[in-house]
Amino acid sequence: MQQVTIIGMGLIGTSIGLGLKEAQLDHIQIVGTDMDSSASGRAKRKGAVDKVSKNLVSSIDGSGLVIIATPVMAIKEVMKLIGPHLSENCIVTDTGSTKGVVLEWAAEYLPKHVSYVGGHPMAGKEMSGPDVAEATLFEEAIYCIIPSPDASGDSVKTIV
Repeated sequence: MQQVTIIGMGLIGTSIGLGLKEAQLDHIQIVGTDMDSSASGRAKRKGAVDKVSKNLVSSIDGSGLVIIATPVMAIKEVMKLIGPHLSENCIVTDTGSTKGVVLEWAAEYLPKHVSYVGGHPMAGKEMSGPDVAEATLFEEAIYCIIPSPDASGDSVKTIV
């Protein structure tokens, strides 16, 4: 079973989880984590994740894909914390609205055995949080994909 971890269970992270669930992909387990444990719990009750983890590092254990759906200014710290614990050939992506500095953080804090493929969904709502998340949030939306120079072609295809 392939594990996908979503870090940040607000509108974007929960919507990604719901979209993955709606896609009915075989053999995927989605783990959600958030500093606000009530957000993770609400995302689970909404059906966006299979499992909630209160510990950031244990949430990524065995993950083949890690999606960082936090505010941009939290991405650096998340990368610093998870970098040493990422599985071989793991793919890391984010949903931040800026990429130059995030690419720099990825190069600095993520190990060479992972592929970083940045993303920026051009989608959202006036309201935030897991309660207003929707599986269809990204339909017909532009979703920019910005891979690091050393990201594998397969990693880019996975994110696309």
